[in-house]
Amino acid sequence: MRNAGYFVGAVIAHLIAVGCYQPEVRDCTVQCSAPTDCTGGQECRNDGWCAMPGAKKCPEGGAAPDSGNEVTTDAAPPADAVDLCPMGCTNGTCDNGVCVIDCSAPSSCQTSDILCPANLPCRVNCGESSCAKKIICGLATSCDINCIGQDACADEIQCNANRCDVDCTGIGSCKKRTKCMNACACDVTCTGAGSCPEPSECPGMTCKLGNGCSSLLTGCDDC
Repeated sequence: MRNAGYFVGAVIAHLIAVGCYQPEVRDCTVQCSAPTDCTGGQECRNDGWCAMPGAKKCPEGGAAPDSGNEVTTDAAPPADAVDLCPMGCTNGTCDNGVCVIDCSAPSSCQTSDILCPANLPCRVNCGESSCAKKIICGLATSCDINCIGQDACADEIQCNANRCDVDCTGIGSCKKRTKCMNACACDVTCTGAGSCPEPSECPGMTCKLGNGCSSLLTGCDDC
């Protein structure tokens, strides 16, 4: 009987251990500030979340609670964003809850300002000589502006209080400044030759990086 009791006790202890040990390996579910904060081969991303190398940007607030299914590197946005996107994204198309305004065709989107819809994440893609007027984030929950073509984004890019990412990779792109002084985090990268001739207006003086901005600098990410 003593051996049987020992066996039962060992089984119970094992079940408790198994039930308590649930290592978190899903992308965008563990916040981090150093590589040692992440496990399972994940790395500490610039947006402050643990994710596997090569994973795309984590959504604001991280991934949804675990449903028991494996999460891909394309972390899903909140369900309400997916449901509301078709109603709010009247000047673009919805991509998994993100309103995408496609100005990638040469010389497109030249006659009027581009306004992102309210209460949705917004992405604007600007090709060669496109996006001639202002790009206004308005009340979007986040803004992702890609000025990838030569002479793309000829006017101001105006960000709101949420996260703002502007990539000026096209030659001579982003001819006017990006205004993101009120953003909780702002990244403006000016890698295209002759891009960003005017300095960006960053959330703080310490957030400036060349004529762009970086949320990786100390005190520059309050999202």
